[in-house]
Amino acid sequence: MATLCEEKARHVIMGAFTCDETLAAVIAEKARFQDHSARDVIVEGETTFNHVYLLTEGRARMLAYAMDGRLVAVEDYDVGDLFGENGLFETQAAPHDITAVVPARTGAFPNPQFLALMNTYNCVALAVSRRLVARLSHITRRMVEGATLSANGRIHAELLRQARAGEMMTIKPAPVLSAFALLVQSTRETVSRAISNLEKRGIIVRDEHALRVVAPHRLEELIF
Repeated sequence: MATLCEEKARHVIMGAFTCDETLAAVIAEKARFQDHSARDVIVEGETTFNHVYLLTEGRARMLAYAMDGRLVAVEDYDVGDLFGENGLFETQAAPHDITAVVPARTGAFPNPQFLALMNTYNCVALAVSRRLVARLSHITRRMVEGATLSANGRIHAELLRQARAGEMMTIKPAPVLSAFALLVQSTRETVSRAISNLEKRGIIVRDEHALRVVAPHRLEELIF
């Protein structure tokens, strides 16, 4: 009988690769699953990506230090996300550590086996293509925002983006200020001031559980 972790992994694989349970079981057999505690390093920086990783539980993040010493979130990974795919096509080392933000679980596919899955099953190849395009779009957007928006503008843009992705313009759970600051390449103090100002102006309401944008058009006008 399958364990709960195995059932969760198959369910994530079904969603990640848009496949049925039978194929998900085949894909799962190719992976080596591992549990990670919060802040554990999953992939060390400057090491070659020899595996493709599928995050089946928790969250992970790639972090980098800017020239001024600020810690910047390069990329976040949620359940169902892949990372390390660039190692399939080039011998590029991981530029920075990828660490678990909270307790997490990954499935690691050796590159030759993952390439075989891509060659055998169209859904696997399409999933990789979709994620690479989405990643490129995300990176391009962040580059444009970093070059054209002020710190407050980046904060407002990200709040609006996250609210629109939630139900009823609500971010739940409420953003952790330090993590949000990494995401928008700012400081915790700047994020705290910006959110407090929005709250005073009646553009957002928040409590310890959620943040809701009640005036999205006013918030959009502040993005500059």
